[in-house]
Amino acid sequence: MLPAERRAASRCREEAKIVIFCQGSNGNARMAEAEPALTAEAAAPATRRAESRRLFEIVASYLEALRSHHRAVLETESVEAVHKMRVTTRKLQASLDLLGRQVKVRKLKRLLRKWRRALSGVRNYDVFLELIDKEAEGRRKSHRKQFDLIKALLRERRVRKAAKIRQFLEDININKIATTLGLSLASADGEAGAPWVNDSSAPDETAAKADVEPTPIFDEQEIALYAAERIDQRLAQFQTMVAQSRPTTDPAELHQLRIAAKRVRYLLETVEQMGHGDASRALGWLRTLQDRIGDWHDLEAIEQEIVEIVSSRKFMKNHLAECSRMLQAAAHLQNKKEALVARLFPVKVPRYLPATVRRVTRAMRRTAMQQANPAS
Repeated sequence: MLPAERRAASRCREEAKIVIFCQGSNGNARMAEAEPALTAEAAAPATRRAESRRLFEIVASYLEALRSHHRAVLETESVEAVHKMRVTTRKLQASLDLLGRQVKVRKLKRLLRKWRRALSGVRNYDVFLELIDKEAEGRRKSHRKQFDLIKALLRERRVRKAAKIRQFLEDININKIATTLGLSLASADGEAGAPWVNDSSAPDETAAKADVEPTPIFDEQEIALYAAERIDQRLAQFQTMVAQSRPTTDPAELHQLRIAAKRVRYLLETVEQMGHGDASRALGWLRTLQDRIGDWHDLEAIEQEIVEIVSSRKFMKNHLAECSRMLQAAAHLQNKKEALVARLFPVKVPRYLPATVRRVTRAMRRTAMQQANPAS
C-alpha cells in the first residue's frame, strides 16, 4: 500500500472510531470509545484550565447573563430569550449550590426555581408549536388543516400565558441576588454598583462585565472541599435512580431521572469552569440522556394539551371533523413516545462518567490541600 493510501485509510479509521485512554482508579490505562463531537471538545483541556475562574466570577457572569435575558424577555417575549433565561437560572442555581456552607442560598435557589416555573408555561407552548411544525412537514394540504387549527389555538394560549406572567416578570430584581451575595454588577450604563433599571432605552448589556471585588469574597478552599463532596453525592443519587429505573411511561418517574441527570451535569459544568479538569465527554453523555427524556416529556405534554382541547364540549361541537384528526395526530405522537422509551431503556451509565467524577473530585481536594498549605 502506498503511503498516501495508508494515510487515507488511517483517516477513515479515525473518523469511524475515536479511541481515547482514560486513567482508571487502579492506575491502569483503559480504552473507551468516544463520539467524535465529544472528543473534539475534550482535545483542549489545557485551554479550559487557562481560562479557569473563581466561583464568585462564575456566579457574577451568570447574574449578568440572567439580567440581559430577563430584559430581552420583557422587551421581545422571543422564544430564544425565554429559553436562555430558564437555562441560566438552572446554571446559576447549580453554582449557588456550592456556596451552601458560606451563604444562605436556599431562599435564592427557591426564588430562581420560582422564576423558571413561571417561564415554563410560555416555554412549553414554544416547544409545542415547534413539534406541530415538524409533524405538519411533508403532509398533504388536506391533512394540514388540523395542524393549522392546533397551532392557532396554541399561539392564542401562549399569548394569554405570557400576558398573565408579565407582571410577575416585571417585578423581578436580579440585582437583589447580587447584593445578597456581596457582588456588585455593572449597571446598564456601565457604572458599577448603580441600581439597574428595566428601561427599554438602556444599551445592550450582553457583553457587560461583572464588576466584582478585587479580592475573593468566598473561601475557595471551603468551596473546593464542598464541591467534591456535593458532586459525589449528586452522582450517587443519579446512579441509584438509574439502578432503580425500568421501562416506564410514568411522567413523574422519568422527570425525576432527568432532574438527577441535570444536577450532575450543571454541577460538573461549574466545576470544569473552575479549572478542576476536563469533563466534556461525561457532560456530552448527560446532555444526550437529558435531551432524550426531555423529548419524551414534550410529546407527553403536547398529547395532554391536545386531549384537553378536544375534550371541550364547545370545541368538539364546532370542530367535529378536526377533532377526529387531532386525536389521530395525538395517537401518532403516542407511538413516537413508545419508540423513545425503547431507545432510552435500559439506561447504562458509561464507565467514564464515574471515572471523570473521581478525577475531578481528586483535583478539587488536592487544590484545597494546596491552598491550606501554600508553602508545601
